Amino acid sequence: MRLSLLQIILGTIPVVFLIFPTCLTGALLYMASLESDTGNPEFPWAGTVSAITASLTAVVQFSSMIIAIYYLEQTANKRAADIEAIPDDREVKEADDKAAHLKMCYRDATQWDVVPLAAKLLLQTSLGCIITSSYMVQLFSNYCFTPHSLTDSIDDNLEGNVSNLFLPLGWVSVGLFCISMILVYLFERWGQVCVLALNT
Repeated sequence: MRLSLLQIILGTIPVVFLIFPTCLTGALLYMASLESDTGNPEFPWAGTVSAITASLTAVVQFSSMIIAIYYLEQTANKRAADIEAIPDDREVKEADDKAAHLKMCYRDATQWDVVPLAAKLLLQTSLGCIITSSYMVQLFSNYCFTPHSLTDSIDDNLEGNVSNLFLPLGWVSVGLFCISMILVYLFERWGQVCVLALNT
């Protein structure tokens, strides 16, 4: 875009106001989890302050989105003629049109009424796997994973092996998740092959 590096740095400085509350909240949450040798919190005030800064962070993040949307809409309305006067890049427009055409063909080829039984079984099996995996993790998390927090040591809590985080049922849930993703990928690949067949 041939912009000045100094202008880019200057223009992105306000992002500090978004990052600082988030970093502060994370630091306070970490401080609140620290304990002294006697088992008492090392920073007893950090928990209360972290709750306040977390609320402040949420307000800042939400407000920034609202402000950005407002100014984008105002600029788009005030300079609509200027935006319309910008010519479309021919190569980009051709690529967009091609992508839109392929997307429409993919939608038509993957309508449930016309999808063959094998492809339907792929999706249904994928759905069953991801639902089962999600319920296992949500309802039986204690049987899936070894309790481990941000401040725990991998050497002490997991015997130096990250894979010890997963209990046998946890490996099953991860396996079901992976199977679900593979089946979705296979279905999408089948759809793409159908699209190519329709356009040849």
